[in-house]
Amino acid sequence: MTTEQRQVELATGISMHVWEEGAGPAVVFVHGFPELGYSWRHQLPAVSLAGMRAIAPDMRGYGKTTAPPRVEDYQHRLICDDLVSLLDAEGLAEAVFVGHDWGGAIVWAMALHHPSRVRAVAGINTPYRGQPPAPLLEMVKDRPGAWDYQFYFQEPGVAEAELEADAERTLRLMLRSSDPVDRLDALGGTSSVRERGGILVGLPDDAPRSVMLTAEDLRVFAEAFGASGFRGPLNWYRNDRANWEWGEATKTARIGCPALMVTAGKDPVLKPSLSEGMEQVIPQLQRGHIEECGHWTQQERPEELNQILVDWLGGLRE
Repeated sequence: MTTEQRQVELATGISMHVWEEGAGPAVVFVHGFPELGYSWRHQLPAVSLAGMRAIAPDMRGYGKTTAPPRVEDYQHRLICDDLVSLLDAEGLAEAVFVGHDWGGAIVWAMALHHPSRVRAVAGINTPYRGQPPAPLLEMVKDRPGAWDYQFYFQEPGVAEAELEADAERTLRLMLRSSDPVDRLDALGGTSSVRERGGILVGLPDDAPRSVMLTAEDLRVFAEAFGASGFRGPLNWYRNDRANWEWGEATKTARIGCPALMVTAGKDPVLKPSLSEGMEQVIPQLQRGHIEECGHWTQQERPEELNQILVDWLGGLRE
């Protein structure tokens, strides 16, 4: 089978670009920042071969999907509404949701706020340990540590100017594996972004592309972000309090559906230790771990992740 691309018109007013392959029970893959549905290019064929329908949208603000203008248009509540509307448009009562990075936060929220539409849920690198006592940026404002980059992202226009100056350079520097030859990864310096004056400051202009990307992969990412820009994607970071307030409605809830958490041993931000204690709020949690892997798990270690996912998905069908 080959991966197909098309636009789906949603009841939320969003025109959503999706990458799709296969037939059978639906598995929806939700990407993070700065990625695309294309980030799941290795997973779609594997899930399709396993007898399922794999769907990977460009999320709100990304790629060929509509990018509304306002910051508040990127609240998690609205992004989850897009996914519910996607299921409705496709005539699907439910789906398995798999998310990475921001997509991980979204799929956990789907399981909490729209449980009847979620057959099962999997977080790749991104954990869920229950509703925090306050919004993240309020909790870490005095000691931001690795979260400093999120404070840098808050002022509209600032990070956009840096990241859009050369979209290909931005993607070459951000989408890098944990392999020593890729050691220029911008994620390694997220604790000093405001001090340096930018997330890419100090990194070379001529860094080679990551070993986890082909020339075609880099072209797809660079052309997409060159066309649509970074404003929509960065707006995902600018709704911290609104997202937390929405989460208050489910703060005593547990995720009751089958679930999977896959951790990566070398993720510098979403460290495996952040997933400790998830079983307290997700009783049916299963786990997978890839030790020699950084943040971009589905692209850096696709074969290992595919095996974990296909085994887990197969268990759901037994």
